[in-house]
Amino acid sequence: MKKLYTVLAAVILTASWFLAINLNAQVPQKMSYQAIIRNSSNALIVNTSIGVKTSILQGSATGTSVYEEVYNPVPVTNENGLVTIELGVGLALIGDFSAIDWANGPYFIKTEIDPTGGTTYTITSTSELMSVPYALYAENSGTPGPEGPQGPIGPEGPEGPTGPAGATGPIGPVGATGATGATGPQGPTGNTGPQGPQGPVGPEGPSGIVNTGYSSGITTAPTSTYSFISTTVSVTITSSTQKVMWTATCALGSSISGGATALNIFPGYKLSSDTSPTTLGSGMYGLRCAQYTRQTYTVTGVVSGLTPGTYTFGLVGSSYDYMNWNYNEYGYVSYILME
Repeated sequence: MKKLYTVLAAVILTASWFLAINLNAQVPQKMSYQAIIRNSSNALIVNTSIGVKTSILQGSATGTSVYEEVYNPVPVTNENGLVTIELGVGLALIGDFSAIDWANGPYFIKTEIDPTGGTTYTITSTSELMSVPYALYAENSGTPGPEGPQGPIGPEGPEGPTGPAGATGPIGPVGATGATGATGPQGPTGNTGPQGPQGPVGPEGPSGIVNTGYSSGITTAPTSTYSFISTTVSVTITSSTQKVMWTATCALGSSISGGATALNIFPGYKLSSDTSPTTLGSGMYGLRCAQYTRQTYTVTGVVSGLTPGTYTFGLVGSSYDYMNWNYNEYGYVSYILME
């Protein structure tokens, strides 16, 4: 037996009607219909082929079906769960869309959906067409009524853009050249002054770059404790006056229904003998992504005053929802070591 669901049960349908009409051409015999498709958990059904059957019922929500059609190829929802069909251009099962007498209403639209893409329609929604597109009404129902009174004048529109500059006018006549004044006598050349004292020594210039490096590789999924989830670089520091600046990027995502949540990330480093990394800065907290999407995250850190030794630098992260971060891609790390 076919199940009938309410709007709050298995699927929520939100519909909008649009009619594009060329006033100087024949009225198009079609209407555009849109619906947002959700499952029983109120989650959007996105990027999915669904079976759809639409009917025009006359008189009531259970009235006579004057027109029915299905669609081949079947409609596909977009990344927002929105499906769009054109009523009147599908494969007609009953009736002729262009022969509907819209004046002999009321009319209701009945929508039947198979979320698996077949013809086992498990979700049914019926709603009244509260207004019929005027062009279709006029074409099938005789002469329109008299023209209504003119509405009030609308508010003044915004000021239009400034028009292009006009052409440059003709150049006026050149005025008469004035008389040249007399040249004054040249003064004598003065004596060369004494050399000034030597200025003070300027401040020491900035330190130079000691080394640079780069690394790339597959991003590691986070765990419940802070660890490196990007690829890393190894840097040997020979003086505590040296400074390291690094930038780490990684792509993380989820293939799990509902996506992944609660990701915290920081720039981080650790000495080769340390067991866990040190995080730097305030970081980013509570990051999330939807199912079958990836987000690219980038952090930058600068640190100085480290004890000489060999260090690992990269992007550090953790998540209590770590098992859902399973749709990961390449990451990159680059660094500059400066005196």
